[in-house]
Amino acid sequence: DTAVFDSRMSDWPATKARRVVAALERIGWRIIRTSGSHRMPRREGWAQDGFAYCDSEWRKKASMRLSNRRWRGGGAIIGAAWCTVLGFAQDPPAIQPLRTAPAEKLTVNPGFRDWGPATVAGTIILAGNPTGRGGLFAVDMLSGKVKWTHRPVFSSGTASVSTPPAVSGDIVITPYAAAYPGAVVGVSLATGKEVWRGPDPARGAAAAVNAGLAYILGKNGSLYALEAVTGREKWKVALAKRADRASRPIVRDDIIYLTGSADATPGDAAKPAGNYLFALDAKTGQERWRYRAEEPYVQQGVCLRQPVVTADTVFAAGGSRLYAVYRATGRDRWKPVEVRRPVEGRERAVEVFGLVDAGSVLMGMTSGFLIAFDKDSGRTAWELAGQYRDSAPAMAVAGNVLYFQGSPDSNRAVRCTRSTLSPTAYYGRSHGRPPSPTGLSAL
Repeated sequence: DTAVFDSRMSDWPATKARRVVAALERIGWRIIRTSGSHRMPRREGWAQDGFAYCDSEWRKKASMRLSNRRWRGGGAIIGAAWCTVLGFAQDPPAIQPLRTAPAEKLTVNPGFRDWGPATVAGTIILAGNPTGRGGLFAVDMLSGKVKWTHRPVFSSGTASVSTPPAVSGDIVITPYAAAYPGAVVGVSLATGKEVWRGPDPARGAAAAVNAGLAYILGKNGSLYALEAVTGREKWKVALAKRADRASRPIVRDDIIYLTGSADATPGDAAKPAGNYLFALDAKTGQERWRYRAEEPYVQQGVCLRQPVVTADTVFAAGGSRLYAVYRATGRDRWKPVEVRRPVEGRERAVEVFGLVDAGSVLMGMTSGFLIAFDKDSGRTAWELAGQYRDSAPAMAVAGNVLYFQGSPDSNRAVRCTRSTLSPTAYYGRSHGRPPSPTGLSAL
């Protein structure tokens, strides 16, 4: 089975040709010879061919046959389908094309470069600008137009928004944490008009909502419960004198789970100052338990990243380890698992980013691997080598498909260590028109 690079590319403009060359280089091709306008690309295990482009057009010197159907561009946005693999440590099926590239439905460009994480409320996309002047934007998914903009003014700093807004009824709750002092603000979903302002949120903190209450960690180290409609304080719990770490609280069955720092508890040697995973009563703020992740030479406890909460377990990654804690007790479900991968020719301890729940496995990534971890043990179920943007993993699971940013190496085998879910396909959209660097795109 071979895939043919369509001959209709013969009259592409030079600017488009350069983007194709860049896309090929991102997925492992390299230019081995240049002669005038001619470029000779090569990739191990693939058929070699030549191309030429001039100032005004792209000329196809010969048909380029890709002898491996797995090619689908550079993998800027990628989906991986799942299937059950029967047997133990057997070879997974070959990676095959899942489907055609996603069609771009709309692109919105309000005039700035960067978008923060988005939240969808009905047919409205809510997202902020973490750089520049900042601000919160509501985009109509049906028309692709900006419905309203909220950009409050602070005495110092900007209206930067770097975490996803939370929605409770008609109120959109957004932390403006970059300003000094900043505020968590409630605005009308329908109009974008400001309804209330709350406490100054910690940098990197996100709001969570449950049963008419909004939860946010402040710069002063206190966790606040606010009435979502009015912004009035319901309760607050002082965890530390200031917030050094922050995550988005997760509420399940009236329990709040969040990571953060805490001061030492006087008279309790089991609760020294440091970093913790907390479980608090959502109605009162009373602490149920706290978990301190330990690692050699880390005196303050490991700073755990955003946790994943399932029916009975809280999973989190921090340092070079993966942790699993029972929701009911705050005790280890299994011994923390150190993650090691080849780095510059040597196996080293590596950090895992972007942890998400994917059924029987947890998905995470390093700069060189997309990894599926078995929930029952923390061991690697399978992995896919490549190049990944671990600083902004942007991973999600929907419709039995994993979406992530990166460029999987299709020449590297997937290692399957047990009967589990395994990837069977992926696709990318780099072979189409690249998304606007300053726009919000819906696919």
